Amino acid sequence: MNDQDSLWRPLAVLAGVGAFIALGKLLMSDEKFSWRLAFGRTIISAGLAVAAGSILAFVPGVPMLGVIGLASAVAVLGEQFLERLIHEKVTGGA
Repeated sequence: MNDQDSLWRPLAVLAGVGAFIALGKLLMSDEKFSWRLAFGRTIISAGLAVAAGSILAFVPGVPMLGVIGLASAVAVLGEQFLERLIHEKVTGGA
């Protein structure tokens, strides 16, 4: 495996985990389904999950399973937090 593969494969795994979490949450919710909502949440959760991979910059020896677990938690909690924060800013806290 070359250096590029060693970088891109874990990022793809983290993005995939985040995307599956976002789609699962959307399918389990009572919200009306729209493709815009599905794509938006998938992109946000995938990005947050990849951002969780930055833990490796601070703690280099973390096993991949630990990074995936952290990415899952960040994808679930971070997306809800960001959505509420943006909603409050747009609606003025109403």
